[in-house]
Formats: sequence, C-alpha cells, structure tokens
Amino acid sequence: MAKRWSAEDIRDLKTFAQKHSVQAIAEKMDRTVGGVAFKAHQLGLRLKARSGVTDPEPMDFNWTESGGGGSAPASDERH
Repeated sequence: MAKRWSAEDIRDLKTFAQKHSVQAIAEKMDRTVGGVAFKAHQLGLRLKARSGVTDPEPMDFNWTESGGGGSAPASDERH
C-alpha cells in the first residue's frame, strides 16, 4: 500500500522541489520517483530533471521530424 502524504511531507516536497531532482527527492523521502512526480503534479510544482540526459519535453521532439544532420537548436541540447 502506498504511503500517505502528511502535511510535513508536502511541505518538504515543496522545499526540495526548488533545488533538487525528482530522483534525489524520492530517495530522501523514501518514496518512488513516480509517487513524487505525481504528487508534485497534483500540487502544481515543477520538478527538475534528474540529469541533462533525460528525455526532452514533448514540444521539443521536433528534432526527430527534421530528418537529420544537426538541425536541432544547440540551446535545447544538454551535455
């Protein structure tokens, strides 16, 4: 059974979300990444990606449609 979110847990999530990745928050709070991400979504919180290698936002997928050779904007790439 899923662990319920207490008022203190929610307060901690709001604090951690400002500076830490969803993976780090999940480890710190002893929760799953999915559970943390879902609760953050319910609360309207934005979470940081765990690294620069994570999947881009859906609107950034137009690089796959371009058909090739480096036409994606360099500012969208993270290394």
